[in-house]
Amino acid sequence: MEDLAREIQRLRAELEKKKEEIQDLRKLVNKEIDRDFPLDLDAFSEKELDTFIRELISSSKDFTETKPDLKPIKSHRKSIGKPIVLLKRILLETTFDNLELFLDKQMQFNRRSVDLGRALFLRLRVEKERMEKVEERIIACEESLVILKGKLGDLRAGLEEMKGRTGGHF
Repeated sequence: MEDLAREIQRLRAELEKKKEEIQDLRKLVNKEIDRDFPLDLDAFSEKELDTFIRELISSSKDFTETKPDLKPIKSHRKSIGKPIVLLKRILLETTFDNLELFLDKQMQFNRRSVDLGRALFLRLRVEKERMEKVEERIIACEESLVILKGKLGDLRAGLEEMKGRTGGHF
């Protein structure tokens, strides 16, 4: 028993160390580390899948706003910097209205997609709870059926006994 407790302690310490390493990597790159490999969602347990969906939906809220952060346009070139800045400003002013219309539609789509994902997740959770209640009722009905079958068998045996005593006449 002590060996098992020591092994659990060792595994916990190892897990904490790995979590710290991941945090250090996140601090190093100064952002969340994105996976560049597909997840095998079929291998997730139901609890892991619920957690994954919840985290995915909550984190996707951050990506619904897609408008660019327009910082002042600058150039570090001394001789041709001013014409480049002027050209960039003209291009930005002429294309930004169309770009803003596109980005507004994209943000609306993003928001609706996130809301749809949340709604579907909530609906799934409600349906799962309903299913569990139905399963509980089915189990209760099956138990009642077993009891009723036993009582029916007892009644048949009693009826046969009465038939035998009365010679088949009631």
